[in-house]
This record gives sequence, C-alpha cells and structure tokens, in this order.
Amino acid sequence: MKQVTRLSISLLLTALFLALFAAGFDLRAATRSLKDASPVLILLSIGVNLVAYVIRAWRWQVLLSPIRRGIGLYGLTSATFIGFMVSFLVPFRVGEVVRPVLLARRERLNAGAAIATIAVERLLDVLAISTLFLVFLMTDRGASLLRAAEADPGADAAMQYLRQAIAGAAVLAGIGIPVLLILVFTPGLVAPRLRRLREKFAGGLLGRLAGLMEGFVAGLGVVRKGGDLVRALALSLGMWLVIDVSLFLGVRAMDLELGFTDILLLVVPLAIGIAVPTPAGVGPYEFLGQIALRGFWGAAAAQAAAATIMLHAIAVVPTILVGLVFMWRDGLGWSEVRRLGRAPAITPRAGPERDAG
Repeated sequence: MKQVTRLSISLLLTALFLALFAAGFDLRAATRSLKDASPVLILLSIGVNLVAYVIRAWRWQVLLSPIRRGIGLYGLTSATFIGFMVSFLVPFRVGEVVRPVLLARRERLNAGAAIATIAVERLLDVLAISTLFLVFLMTDRGASLLRAAEADPGADAAMQYLRQAIAGAAVLAGIGIPVLLILVFTPGLVAPRLRRLREKFAGGLLGRLAGLMEGFVAGLGVVRKGGDLVRALALSLGMWLVIDVSLFLGVRAMDLELGFTDILLLVVPLAIGIAVPTPAGVGPYEFLGQIALRGFWGAAAAQAAAATIMLHAIAVVPTILVGLVFMWRDGLGWSEVRRLGRAPAITPRAGPERDAG
C-alpha cells in the first residue's frame, strides 16, 4: 500500500471517529472536568505507565533469549520507547518494525528473528488482556453485567460490546490457540514447508509471506522453553496490571468512581482503540473509551469524554517525550528512524548511524 494511501486512510479514520466522539458531549463541561482533575494522581499515573515500558523491555529480553541471552536492558528500553514513539506519531504502527530492526542493528541480531518476537509479544498481550478480562467477569460486577447482557437482547451499545467481546474471545480461543499449539510443538513439520515455499517463490508475495511466517515460527522458540515461557507470561500479566494501575489512577484523577477490577474491563476498548491504524489511536481511543465509561459505569458524557482525553494523553505524550530523549542520547535522527521502518530486512550493524541533518 502506497504511503499516501495509508496516510489518507488513517486521517479519514481519525476524522470519522473524532466526529463521532465530539458529537456526544458538551465541550465546555468537558473542559471544566479537565481543569478539576487531580494533578498529583495524573503525575502518579504517568510514572506508573512509564514503569510498564521497562517491564515490557524486560519481557522482550526473555523473548529474545533463544536468539541471544543477556542483551542489556538499557538498549531494550531505549528501542522500546523509540519504537512506541514512532507508532504514536506515524500511522499503521510503523514502530513495530522500527523497534526490532533498531535493536537488531545495534546487537548484530538476525532482523527477521527479532521482528518475530514482536508478533509473539502481541500474542502475549492478547492473552494477558483476555485473562484479566475473564477475571473481571468472575467478579460480582462482571457477573452482573454478564447476566444483564444475556437477559436483554436489546441492550444498549455497551452491553452489545460486552457480548461481542465474549464472542471474540471464544473465537480467538477456538481458532488461535490450536493454531498456536501446532506452530509451537511441531516446528519440524511447519518450518521446512515454509522454507520450501519461501525458496520456490523467492521475490514474490507468497515467498515474502512464507518468510514472515518462518520468522514467526522461529520467534516462538521461547514458548518451547518452560522457564522462559513462565517468565514471559508472568511479565505480561505484571505489565498489564501495572498499566491497569495507571488507568485506575487516571480515572480517579478525573473523579470517576471506578473500582480497580472495573479497569480490567475498561482496558479492553482502550487497547482496541489505540491499535486502530490512526496516529496514536486518536479518535477510536476516545470514542470507544467514552462509550464504555457511559454505558458500563453511567458516567456523564462530558466527564467520560474528558477522562478518555486525559487517559490518552497520559499514555501517549510522556512516551513520545521519553522516546525523543532516547533518540537524542543514542545519536539517532528522525529520518534515520523512519528508514528503519521501511527496511525490515536491514543487515545488522554494530551501532546506529548518525544523521547528517
């Protein structure tokens, strides 16, 4: 897909979701709600959210262990912040490529194998969020919402979302987990076939897809090691619990009376929103977050809108600033970082090039 087309799609999605979001609340009331927010709780929320990136880098270290053990946590943290900064500033999650390619070049790793670990990260993220969501459903609050959704076919949008989330989790478990088990435990059957496809259709679309799948299967190597798997899963759950704490502090800063277990539900629409291919999820994040806060917890429209704006700013703005600091410390220029996103097959080198500009 051409860059202009991708940008056009991204901007169109942003405009559409922002229009839907802005149509549902009074701007002046939302502004007053933002002004009344607790600065102390906002700062605590920011600090806790930044800690989650360090845990993410630690988990990445575990996932990279089949490729090389002992990669330094500073380099992993730096690449993580820079990658997420790019994903927040550039549509279509370009930072998901920048991050592993940057690390591969610094550490002389195989870039394809490093990229594969990002796919495994996404899988672990989905599993962690789904697990915590199921924990929420087992609470009294979650059980009551589930009963209400089942009893009322004409439920409002929030209840419809709950039903769809449960159905999506069932589909994911029914299809994704068996496929994953096949890839994890029978690599000797899958990998040679993928390699033959890659070689037979070298240079073509099928060959490139086979190469990507081959790299993904290789990246699953950590899952076949019991100790590393347990650590990766534990760090995934720990990281998302830390993110949930950050969200909890953020909603309390906006004077919303949500319990901590409620955040295990709220994080689902927010995670979906920020994953939509708009810059930093702007638009979808606010729209889905507002629907959830109004539908599940009865928040006023303006207060719900202000809260999602604040939560989004907490998640994105400090990450971008820290990413810029790491870029400066590591001697990287913006044009060089963007080139990394366009060159996933880059040959690993000893260190970052310095941007002439």
